[in-house]
Amino acid sequence: MNQSKKSILIVDDEQDIGIIMKRAIEREADFEVTYINNPVEALSRFKRGLCDIVLIDIRMPQMDGFELYLKMKKIDDKIKACFLTAFEIDRFMYNKQKYPELQEICFIKKPVTMKELIESIRRRLLE
Repeated sequence: MNQSKKSILIVDDEQDIGIIMKRAIEREADFEVTYINNPVEALSRFKRGLCDIVLIDIRMPQMDGFELYLKMKKIDDKIKACFLTAFEIDRFMYNKQKYPELQEICFIKKPVTMKELIESIRRRLLE
């Protein structure tokens, strides 16, 4: 990992969206970006210090984004996350009912402009 650049891991099962986000973030901001389209693979490859922040889609097969984040947090307790969702109900239902231990964190509603996405990432990195 290049120490001068912040690194981002994107985990989204919608490959078209993941690739577009990766390319746009690399083009628009000075970040190193890795994209993985499978949450189980993302978890198996995740290790302490792998990235500065992870962008995680909430609704994915095999493991939802909150579950993935909590498992990543056990590996690297300093990892920061922003959750991506096209469904506003995800923010409240999953966060409050299924995973009450999660604190209020970064949610990004899809569709999102690249400017808004990058601003959200930068804000979260400063927290």
